[in-house]
Amino acid sequence: EEPVQKEYRELTVERDIPFDSVYRAYHMCSRLEKEFYAVDLLSDILSRGKSSRLYNALVKEKKLFSEINAYSTADFDKGLMVVEGKLIKGVSMKEAESAIDVELKNICTELVSKDELEKVKNKVESTMEFSEMDLAGRALNLAIAEYMGNADLVNTELSLYRAVTAEEIMASANQIFRKENCSTL
Repeated sequence: EEPVQKEYRELTVERDIPFDSVYRAYHMCSRLEKEFYAVDLLSDILSRGKSSRLYNALVKEKKLFSEINAYSTADFDKGLMVVEGKLIKGVSMKEAESAIDVELKNICTELVSKDELEKVKNKVESTMEFSEMDLAGRALNLAIAEYMGNADLVNTELSLYRAVTAEEIMASANQIFRKENCSTL
């Protein structure tokens, strides 16, 4: 297991590319830990769809990014929460990173609303239901659950997502989005 990261890491790479981009990687729990369900919903709140927090604030309202995403690697070992964005021409990297910091701070200090939490839980449920529509999807879900050590997860995993609270999401955000836990490219 990789040791806990204790200091901020940053690397700037200059290349002839069409858009400046920022990538932030934060260490997080493994897919096998109970906290994963809160972390997975956290990434959805930040970045799943056009109504997500990062898209609304940084693409639609502030027009700093042409696209921005947050996702977890969902590894069976300890994983990463990645925030990545492509800047609009003329936006400075400092301005873009400051705007990301504001949004991450907001999710660390303000509870997610009941409606916002219900919306992402419904999206997860929909995704899970659609993944069960064909035999290959059901077989894959069963294989992953068995690999995780509990084949019954195919029947119970949705309840684990449904049980996540706004407080657990805030606690996960505070655990993950710490400066010393971040590597930026």
